[in-house]
Amino acid sequence: MASAPKKTHKTIFGTTEKSNFILNMTNNGFNKFAAIAFSAGFLLIFILSAVTEFFSLRELTEKNYDWRIIPSIALGITGIAGISIFIIALIKQTLDKKQIAAAVIALIMTVFMYISYINAYALVKDYSAFLGYRNGRYEGFLVHLCYLFIFLGSLTINKENTVKKIFSVFLIIMLLESVWSALQFIPSFPDHYSSIPYLIKNQLLPSGTTGSPAFLATLFSIGLLIAVFGAFYEKTKLLSVLCKLSIVPLSFILFKTQTLIGVFSSALTIVLAVFLFVRNKKQDKLSSTPLVLLLTGTIASLAFVFIRGFALLDGPIIWHDGCKRLAAFGQYTAKLDNSFDIHSIKESYAFMWNKAIEFIGKFPITGLGPDAFAIPQLDTVKPDFKLAMTIDRPYNEYLFYAATLGIPSALAFASILIYSAVNGAKAFKKNKSWISLAAVSISIMYIITAAVTNSTATVTPFVWFILGTCCCSFTEKE
Repeated sequence: MASAPKKTHKTIFGTTEKSNFILNMTNNGFNKFAAIAFSAGFLLIFILSAVTEFFSLRELTEKNYDWRIIPSIALGITGIAGISIFIIALIKQTLDKKQIAAAVIALIMTVFMYISYINAYALVKDYSAFLGYRNGRYEGFLVHLCYLFIFLGSLTINKENTVKKIFSVFLIIMLLESVWSALQFIPSFPDHYSSIPYLIKNQLLPSGTTGSPAFLATLFSIGLLIAVFGAFYEKTKLLSVLCKLSIVPLSFILFKTQTLIGVFSSALTIVLAVFLFVRNKKQDKLSSTPLVLLLTGTIASLAFVFIRGFALLDGPIIWHDGCKRLAAFGQYTAKLDNSFDIHSIKESYAFMWNKAIEFIGKFPITGLGPDAFAIPQLDTVKPDFKLAMTIDRPYNEYLFYAATLGIPSALAFASILIYSAVNGAKAFKKNKSWISLAAVSISIMYIITAAVTNSTATVTPFVWFILGTCCCSFTEKE
């Protein structure tokens, strides 16, 4: 009697089974790998950013450590994890049409970014692929590529539970950011354990480990929407409790950043929460607890802010970050002919946006190069350019992409945002998952707020992951 044939696995070129783990990886195994890789990557970004903040900027500078590179290194590791996940999905042929289309848009964007980098590398001294301009924010071509890698990796996830696990890590990170931000309200704390405290108009503003209250506002606007929707709809007790615990501190600190993004995001989140509760409270039996927690945190922040005198401080925050923290901005002065009122949001943004429009007109196709926005200004100002209002970012992502990477890259960037939002809306209509609802809400919010912010290695990776989540196709099949 013939013996039963031995069970075999797929192999490549007759190699051993162990070396072909990708081909033989189950769908559960793939999603588990994605959850671990992304969770570790985002935790690393937070941890290394915290290390940078813990050892004061003054100490790092005195010891000649180039501290600005630390978050970018963490981002690079997370980007490698993202592209690894995408390649595995490509090999296993699990991508659908909408995900392939998103990957094509990202590829087009990469091509134009590379052209921009080559142009800048040939013309600019102290310039590299990873760091960009030596005295900038260290967001060169490879850093922008890592953003796209995270986007590509996240869109391949096909189990809702995997995204939930990563969202749980997001909320844990933001709760830790909340603790750090709360400590920054203690006058003596920032002097010893943070880079440079944001003391503006006798008010201490939270920045967490992101580097700026403006960046923290973007991060917490993401976390707050996840927390509110999760608190409304999540059935898993542990994640539901985590979402509810996050709402009060995130809503409080989000408004306390006293930025345009913070106020807009707070208002938008409240409107969405009220709309969902009123519309669905009967059929879904929604609890009022998330809405009460949201209003509690926001009202408490309102009271705290208005007692001390409320003002939107985007202009001073931007120059505090760019000039005092990074030395990438020239010092603000009201005595120059082209000066403006730094406390006026309209005038501050108009000054920066006009710079971008000027550069777009000169370099419409190739752009200035990744992270090279400040370079043309250094040739036209006084030798001591710290006295002039040189800027390295226009605080408008659309204009920034167009000015530094070229109009084609800016169009590809806008296409990714819109494409993600549209697919996120379609996904929610199909699966009714709160994960999809949170993702599409965040993507729409970012489409709006991208007009008054700029990318940073401490926050932007979270945005690109959410954009990729909008393009996910969830299935529980093995």
